[in-house]
Amino acid sequence: MDQKAGTLKKGRYYEDIACEYLKQLKFKIIQRNYRTRLGEIDLICSEGNELVFVEVKGGKNTPEPFLRVDQQKLHRLENTMRHYLHHTDKDWEYIRLDVISISEPDLQIKHFKDVLGR
Repeated sequence: MDQKAGTLKKGRYYEDIACEYLKQLKFKIIQRNYRTRLGEIDLICSEGNELVFVEVKGGKNTPEPFLRVDQQKLHRLENTMRHYLHHTDKDWEYIRLDVISISEPDLQIKHFKDVLGR
């Protein structure tokens, strides 16, 4: 398996963990891996009347995988969120971006809500 395929497989693994975590919190998973030419959003969920976009970061060589979500990544995520909203019929009362960080080897989950602070 080449490195890119291994990275994609590992990414899906962390997304699966994040999905299970969110389902336990009563989130409804709407879509996984929403892709446009602007970027990708790992998970799109709803929590009650809120639309929640979720970026998932995981890793074993970093104690805090969420630190890889820098300003450039946030900008791409915002543009991709706008694209999704523009192509969706439903109006949401509140929209936010969360980051879920999963650290190995113990699979510790940290959930950062509304990272854009809107």
